[in-house]
Amino acid sequence: MLNTELCPCGSGLRTLRCCGADPAAAPEPASQELLNAKAAEATTLFNEKKHAEAASLAIKILDLAPNNRAALRVLFEVRRAEGKNPATEKLARRLADIPAENPAAGAAAQLQLAQLLVGQGRHLDAEPASRAAIKLNPRDATAHHVMGVVLTETGRLRGGEHHYRTALRLLERDDGMVLANLAWNMKLQGRLDEAADIYKTALTLRPDNSRGVGGQAQVEAGRARLDDAASLLENASVTWPGDRTIRLLRALVDLQAGNFEAVITRLDGPLETMLPPELAARGQAAARLGRVTDAVAAFAVGRQMQRERYHQRYEPDASFKKADTYKGFFTADKIQSLPRAPFGASPQPVFLLGFPRSGTSLLEQLLAKVPGFSPADGYTPISSLTELAARLVPGQAYPQALEEMAIGDGATIPLQLHNHYLAELTAAGIVTKKTKFVTDRAADNHWHLGLIKLLFPDAPVIHVIRHPLDIMLSNLGQDKKLEANAQVSMPAMARHYEFSMSLIKHFRSNLTLRYLPVRYEDLVTDPTGTLKMVLAFIGADPALIPADKILHENKFNPSPRVPAHAILQEPLHQRGRYRFREYEQLLPALFSEVRPILTPWIEELGYGEAA
Repeated sequence: MLNTELCPCGSGLRTLRCCGADPAAAPEPASQELLNAKAAEATTLFNEKKHAEAASLAIKILDLAPNNRAALRVLFEVRRAEGKNPATEKLARRLADIPAENPAAGAAAQLQLAQLLVGQGRHLDAEPASRAAIKLNPRDATAHHVMGVVLTETGRLRGGEHHYRTALRLLERDDGMVLANLAWNMKLQGRLDEAADIYKTALTLRPDNSRGVGGQAQVEAGRARLDDAASLLENASVTWPGDRTIRLLRALVDLQAGNFEAVITRLDGPLETMLPPELAARGQAAARLGRVTDAVAAFAVGRQMQRERYHQRYEPDASFKKADTYKGFFTADKIQSLPRAPFGASPQPVFLLGFPRSGTSLLEQLLAKVPGFSPADGYTPISSLTELAARLVPGQAYPQALEEMAIGDGATIPLQLHNHYLAELTAAGIVTKKTKFVTDRAADNHWHLGLIKLLFPDAPVIHVIRHPLDIMLSNLGQDKKLEANAQVSMPAMARHYEFSMSLIKHFRSNLTLRYLPVRYEDLVTDPTGTLKMVLAFIGADPALIPADKILHENKFNPSPRVPAHAILQEPLHQRGRYRFREYEQLLPALFSEVRPILTPWIEELGYGEAA
């Protein structure tokens, strides 16, 4: 009996000719040829915008020849026009999988799939197709452009820059869209002056690029030119009056300038109609105005929206599994048996630890004011070396690959990784001839203390500690993704805080680290005294510390590369010091679920009296 069940992906094909098709059962090329005339007819119907007729004919062709490229393309275009995403993706993948008659055709099919996935914000999913397109046609400027987007949006900024510049070279002309994306990459790298110059050219070529105008405004705000940023966004709001991103960016400029009432006015309306970034900005403005209940209401709706509308869940299982692997490998006995890179690295890395919103960015800002210190801001995270370590030992995953360091010429691996890390910082312009110390505040440093010990045995590890309830409250007010989606609720954040602190505790009990805990509360009340302690621990001259007034002002310090957190740099304040007390007094239920989780750490860290 003929199986007439339609495929659930929505293509309109029978399952046996779509997601359930057997590639081995496809007709021979000669049989496919007989249908090419009909496929051309389907293409003509589509070009005449007769989509229903084109799809009907394409389905008939594909029922006889599931891999007819022309018919697949027609059905792909129809389903894409109809907004049927699952069917569109499936058809794009089938087109990419069909052996092409020439490399250019194969590259075009792979590029089509990559662009589809990028358009859905699925940059990691798009990477294999992007790579395949470049391999098949390395001189395709569009393929390099898409690869640049993929790498930039997944945090591999230097790789993204390379592909953007390659695209421009292959085009042999300036292109407004490629340049705007390159400018955004420069912005993410902290190269704000370069980004500003590139944006000017890009937007001269493509003034209709609203995202580019928004990016340019963010660059100007990052350079502390708030009036210029506001002017750009005011003009943009006239050109694109319904653009919510422009409206949000304008509100963020007001937030940065301290115009908190203006933020709330711009982002007026029922909370349920707003997006999480808008809710975060509105809540932050309300908090600065002392409207605690209004602030928490906005934050809570944002978290609820993440869970219910975007189906985000706290998913710690992968972190737990990874932690078990790391704890099992990085033990005192194992570490003692492995070789280390030589002491005396120049410059000396200083690794900063701390749960998000604990104060590591503030410590990096203050250290950047001391001559000889360069902020890396996690630009070249130590975690990138785990992939390199695995490549140096084919067939072994990290961290097991490190066992090869104890065998034969494997003893050179620590020095290779050590040199690669410093070379990357130098190539990025972070390390210069004047750099004696470079601060690394990568968010995942707590995972890699074992590797840090092997590559930089004498490196200082500074752990910025803050009252756990203040950390929870500060994270609640941000629209930023945390590890394992811990941002979706206060209890999830508390559980992940406990997990992260336990992981650090394991490493400290098994490794002989140069470890110094520093309290956020001390940083904001006595920055000079705290920095003296830190510099003495690191081995730098405390006499180099700027005047106390300069530290408290904490003015923006232009540099070749501006760390991301410097965009919101402001004078030292004590608003966040034990702020949870006011919130808990007004809204006791806010902390009711997290106190039982965090109380052991509150006590262990010595915050019992402040609790």
